[in-house]
Amino acid sequence: MKKTLLLVSVVLIAVIALQGCTQRIGDFTLMSTKNVDIGGKYKKLDTRFEGVDSKPMILTIPLGTPDLKQAVDNCIEAGHGELISNAVVEYAYWTAIVYGEVKYRVHGDVWVKASTSDLMNPNIELYELTPTNSGYQLVSTADPAKTVSVQFLASR
Repeated sequence: MKKTLLLVSVVLIAVIALQGCTQRIGDFTLMSTKNVDIGGKYKKLDTRFEGVDSKPMILTIPLGTPDLKQAVDNCIEAGHGELISNAVVEYAYWTAIVYGEVKYRVHGDVWVKASTSDLMNPNIELYELTPTNSGYQLVSTADPAKTVSVQFLASR
């Protein structure tokens, strides 16, 4: 009986001491903290990238505030690009009473500006960032029916 009570107590203390939470802030069609070239041609990289900006917590007291702009910058720089499409922004924290972490995490498809060799290569699908009446869209130069509509453009 004492062993069971001790085990339940240890598990309860561990559950209380080790806590965390992740909250989805939002989904963005297109996001950038860089100056983008409207009318410029871009190509999407094959993999999704992640950017994080985090700050430590000591005794549940944050030692700074994470910066969403830095998390977006880190995601863009992970792919050496200029834009992120299909971006997911999350806010997360965890703590083990003595130490913890609070952070922003950004996942997305990174787009890079097309180089001269990309422009000459017919095997690379390029998209042009164009303004429309309702905002912006990335339109395929090979097949204008293929577009990435921008419902929300977050930029500095």
